[in-house]
Amino acid sequence: TYLIRKKLDRLIKDVTVNSLFSGYGFYQNNHLFGIMQSGVFYLRAEGDLAQQLERYGAAPCLASSNNALSLSRYYRLPQTITENDILYREFLHQSIEQVKQQKIDFQLARKKRIKELPNLSIKHERLLLKVDITDVSQLRRIGAEKAYILAKKQGFSITLDFYWNLVAALKNIHVSLLPEAQKEHALAKLNNYLRQEGLRSEKV
Repeated sequence: TYLIRKKLDRLIKDVTVNSLFSGYGFYQNNHLFGIMQSGVFYLRAEGDLAQQLERYGAAPCLASSNNALSLSRYYRLPQTITENDILYREFLHQSIEQVKQQKIDFQLARKKRIKELPNLSIKHERLLLKVDITDVSQLRRIGAEKAYILAKKQGFSITLDFYWNLVAALKNIHVSLLPEAQKEHALAKLNNYLRQEGLRSEKV
Protein backbone atom coordinates (compact mmCIF):
# COMPACT_ATOMS: atom_id res chain seq x y z
CA THR A 1 0.00 0.00 0.00
CA TYR A 2 2.81 2.41 0.87
CA LEU A 3 4.63 1.86 -2.42
CA ILE A 4 1.56 2.29 -4.64
CA ARG A 5 0.48 5.37 -2.69
CA LYS A 6 3.97 6.83 -3.05
CA LYS A 7 3.89 6.28 -6.82
CA LEU A 8 0.37 7.67 -7.20
CA ASP A 9 1.25 10.70 -5.10
CA ARG A 10 4.20 11.34 -7.38
CA LEU A 11 1.98 11.15 -10.45
CA ILE A 12 -1.10 13.09 -9.33
CA LYS A 13 -0.46 14.46 -5.79
CA ASP A 14 -2.73 14.64 -2.71
CA VAL A 15 -3.52 10.92 -2.64
CA THR A 16 -5.00 9.54 0.58
CA VAL A 17 -5.71 5.96 1.58
CA ASN A 18 -8.53 4.61 3.78
CA SER A 19 -9.42 1.10 4.86
CA LEU A 20 -12.39 -0.47 3.08
CA PHE A 21 -14.31 -3.68 3.73
CA SER A 22 -11.66 -6.02 2.34
CA GLY A 23 -8.82 -3.77 1.26
CA TYR A 24 -7.95 -0.11 0.80
CA GLY A 25 -9.45 2.80 -1.07
CA PHE A 26 -7.37 5.46 -2.83
CA TYR A 27 -8.76 8.99 -2.91
CA GLN A 28 -7.95 12.43 -4.23
CA ASN A 29 -10.00 15.19 -2.59
CA ASN A 30 -12.54 12.61 -1.35
CA HIS A 31 -12.95 11.11 -4.84
CA LEU A 32 -12.50 7.32 -4.71
CA PHE A 33 -10.59 6.40 -7.87
CA GLY A 34 -8.88 3.15 -6.94
CA ILE A 35 -8.86 0.17 -4.60
CA MET A 36 -6.30 -2.35 -3.45
CA GLN A 37 -7.17 -5.96 -2.74
CA SER A 38 -4.71 -8.73 -1.94
CA GLY A 39 -1.83 -6.41 -2.78
CA VAL A 40 -3.18 -5.50 -6.24
CA PHE A 41 -4.21 -1.96 -7.26
CA TYR A 42 -7.35 -1.51 -9.38
CA LEU A 43 -8.38 1.73 -11.14
CA ARG A 44 -12.02 2.78 -11.32
CA ALA A 45 -13.37 3.18 -14.85
CA GLU A 46 -16.66 2.97 -16.73
CA GLY A 47 -17.88 3.45 -20.30
CA ASP A 48 -15.33 4.77 -22.80
CA LEU A 49 -12.56 4.89 -20.20
CA ALA A 50 -13.10 1.23 -19.33
CA GLN A 51 -12.96 0.34 -23.03
CA GLN A 52 -9.68 2.24 -23.41
CA LEU A 53 -8.18 0.34 -20.50
CA GLU A 54 -9.35 -2.99 -21.89
CA ARG A 55 -7.65 -2.21 -25.21
CA TYR A 56 -4.40 -1.91 -23.27
CA GLY A 57 -5.05 -5.27 -21.63
CA ALA A 58 -6.59 -4.19 -18.32
CA ALA A 59 -8.85 -6.74 -16.62
CA PRO A 60 -11.85 -6.09 -14.33
CA CYS A 61 -11.61 -6.97 -10.67
CA LEU A 62 -13.40 -10.17 -9.72
CA ALA A 63 -16.24 -9.60 -7.26
CA SER A 64 -16.51 -11.49 -3.99
CA SER A 65 -19.80 -12.30 -2.32
CA ASN A 66 -18.93 -10.43 0.89
CA ASN A 67 -17.86 -7.18 -0.74
CA ALA A 68 -20.12 -4.14 -0.65
CA LEU A 69 -18.39 -2.37 -3.54
CA SER A 70 -19.37 -2.92 -7.17
CA LEU A 71 -15.98 -4.22 -8.29
CA SER A 72 -16.76 -4.71 -11.98
CA ARG A 73 -15.93 -1.01 -12.52
CA TYR A 74 -12.37 -1.46 -11.16
CA TYR A 75 -9.56 -2.60 -13.44
CA ARG A 76 -6.19 -4.21 -12.86
CA LEU A 77 -3.72 -2.29 -15.00
CA PRO A 78 -1.07 -3.94 -17.18
CA GLN A 79 2.60 -2.96 -17.10
CA THR A 80 2.18 -1.14 -20.43
CA ILE A 81 0.26 1.46 -18.39
CA THR A 82 1.88 1.31 -14.95
CA GLU A 83 5.43 1.57 -16.33
CA ASN A 84 4.58 4.55 -18.55
CA ASP A 85 4.25 7.59 -16.28
CA ILE A 86 2.63 9.81 -18.91
CA LEU A 87 0.01 7.21 -19.83
CA TYR A 88 -0.56 6.18 -16.21
CA ARG A 89 -1.05 9.81 -15.11
CA GLU A 90 -3.51 10.45 -17.95
CA PHE A 91 -5.66 7.44 -17.02
CA LEU A 92 -5.58 8.44 -13.35
CA HIS A 93 -6.78 11.94 -14.21
CA GLN A 94 -9.53 10.55 -16.47
CA SER A 95 -10.71 8.22 -13.71
CA ILE A 96 -10.88 11.05 -11.14
CA GLU A 97 -12.70 13.33 -13.58
CA GLN A 98 -15.20 10.55 -14.26
CA VAL A 99 -15.87 10.15 -10.53
CA LYS A 100 -16.29 13.92 -10.15
CA GLN A 101 -18.75 14.07 -13.05
CA GLN A 102 -20.78 11.17 -11.68
CA LYS A 103 -21.11 12.99 -8.36
CA ILE A 104 -22.23 16.14 -10.17
CA ASP A 105 -24.74 14.17 -12.25
CA PHE A 106 -26.18 12.62 -9.09
CA GLN A 107 -26.49 15.99 -7.35
CA LEU A 108 -28.07 17.70 -10.36
CA ALA A 109 -30.51 14.84 -10.92
CA ARG A 110 -32.06 15.67 -7.54
CA LYS A 111 -32.85 19.22 -8.65
CA LYS A 112 -35.84 20.04 -10.84
CA ARG A 113 -36.21 23.80 -11.13
CA ILE A 114 -33.47 25.87 -12.76
CA LYS A 115 -33.48 28.37 -9.90
CA GLU A 116 -32.35 25.58 -7.56
CA LEU A 117 -28.96 25.47 -9.29
CA PRO A 118 -25.98 27.50 -8.02
CA ASN A 119 -25.73 31.01 -9.55
CA LEU A 120 -29.20 30.84 -11.13
CA SER A 121 -32.22 32.74 -9.84
CA ILE A 122 -35.86 33.06 -10.83
CA LYS A 123 -34.71 35.69 -13.33
CA HIS A 124 -32.52 33.15 -15.14
CA GLU A 125 -35.26 30.54 -14.94
CA ARG A 126 -37.78 32.88 -16.59
CA LEU A 127 -35.35 33.82 -19.36
CA LEU A 128 -34.60 30.18 -20.12
CA LEU A 129 -38.31 29.38 -20.12
CA LYS A 130 -38.68 31.89 -22.95
CA VAL A 131 -36.34 29.77 -25.10
CA ASP A 132 -38.19 26.58 -24.13
CA ILE A 133 -35.69 25.32 -21.54
CA THR A 134 -38.08 24.39 -18.77
CA ASP A 135 -36.12 22.46 -16.15
CA VAL A 136 -32.70 21.24 -15.00
CA SER A 137 -32.75 18.00 -16.96
CA GLN A 138 -33.46 19.87 -20.20
CA LEU A 139 -30.72 22.41 -19.47
CA ARG A 140 -28.29 19.56 -18.90
CA ARG A 141 -29.23 17.94 -22.21
CA ILE A 142 -28.92 21.19 -24.16
CA GLY A 143 -25.80 22.46 -22.41
CA ALA A 144 -24.61 25.93 -21.48
CA GLU A 145 -23.38 26.78 -24.99
CA LYS A 146 -26.61 26.04 -26.85
CA ALA A 147 -28.68 27.67 -24.11
CA TYR A 148 -26.59 30.83 -24.47
CA ILE A 149 -26.97 30.80 -28.25
CA LEU A 150 -30.74 30.27 -28.06
CA ALA A 151 -31.03 33.30 -25.78
CA LYS A 152 -28.80 35.36 -28.08
CA LYS A 153 -30.88 34.45 -31.13
CA GLN A 154 -34.05 35.48 -29.29
CA GLY A 155 -32.55 38.92 -28.85
CA PHE A 156 -31.99 38.83 -25.09
CA SER A 157 -29.33 41.21 -23.82
CA ILE A 158 -26.97 38.74 -22.16
CA THR A 159 -23.25 38.82 -21.49
CA LEU A 160 -20.55 36.28 -20.78
CA ASP A 161 -21.51 36.49 -17.10
CA PHE A 162 -24.73 34.71 -18.00
CA TYR A 163 -22.72 31.99 -19.76
CA TRP A 164 -20.29 31.57 -16.84
CA ASN A 165 -23.26 31.21 -14.50
CA LEU A 166 -24.65 28.43 -16.67
CA VAL A 167 -21.31 26.64 -16.98
CA ALA A 168 -20.70 26.72 -13.23
CA ALA A 169 -24.31 25.77 -12.45
CA LEU A 170 -23.96 22.61 -14.55
CA LYS A 171 -20.86 21.75 -12.51
CA ASN A 172 -22.87 22.40 -9.34
CA ILE A 173 -20.40 25.03 -8.09
CA HIS A 174 -20.46 28.77 -7.46
CA VAL A 175 -19.24 30.76 -10.44
CA SER A 176 -16.40 32.25 -8.37
CA LEU A 177 -14.95 28.72 -8.00
CA LEU A 178 -14.73 28.12 -11.75
CA PRO A 179 -11.00 27.66 -12.49
CA GLU A 180 -9.43 29.91 -15.12
CA ALA A 181 -8.36 26.93 -17.22
CA GLN A 182 -11.95 25.66 -17.33
CA LYS A 183 -13.19 29.13 -18.30
CA GLU A 184 -10.71 29.24 -21.17
CA HIS A 185 -11.81 25.80 -22.35
CA ALA A 186 -15.49 26.74 -22.02
CA LEU A 187 -15.02 29.99 -23.94
CA ALA A 188 -13.29 28.17 -26.80
CA LYS A 189 -16.16 25.69 -26.88
CA LEU A 190 -18.74 28.50 -26.90
CA ASN A 191 -16.97 30.37 -29.70
CA ASN A 192 -16.84 27.19 -31.79
CA TYR A 193 -20.64 26.88 -31.47
CA LEU A 194 -21.10 30.58 -32.23
CA ARG A 195 -19.06 30.30 -35.43
CA GLN A 196 -21.13 27.30 -36.51
CA GLU A 197 -24.26 29.42 -36.07
CA GLY A 198 -22.76 32.35 -37.96
CA LEU A 199 -22.57 34.49 -34.84
CA ARG A 200 -19.74 36.68 -33.61
CA SER A 201 -17.25 35.16 -31.18
CA GLU A 202 -17.15 36.35 -27.59
CA LYS A 203 -14.10 37.84 -25.89
CA VAL A 204 -13.27 38.15 -22.21
